[in-house]
Amino acid sequence: MAIEVKQQKTGNLGSFLIIILILIMIGWLAWEFLKPSDFLKQPDIKDLLPSSSQELVEAKLDIGQVFNHPVFKTLTSHIIWPLEIPELGRFNPFKPF
Repeated sequence: MAIEVKQQKTGNLGSFLIIILILIMIGWLAWEFLKPSDFLKQPDIKDLLPSSSQELVEAKLDIGQVFNHPVFKTLTSHIIWPLEIPELGRFNPFKPF
């Protein structure tokens, strides 16, 4: 009887390195052209408003001055808060009519 010894295939180190290099290049290109920061960057308020609205950009809001203003104190509420939620549906939706 003859014994056959099968040789194991050894991976070629060069082809493995080329595949890794190609994957790294694809990842780098995807990162460079599809940067998330470019899509999610919020514009500055000064860029959105016209130059005539510079006062609006530099405005400082004093909440205490607003609440203590006599016109604000004369305002009244016309609704009752919290709003009442009406009953919807039936208590047992599976009960026949």
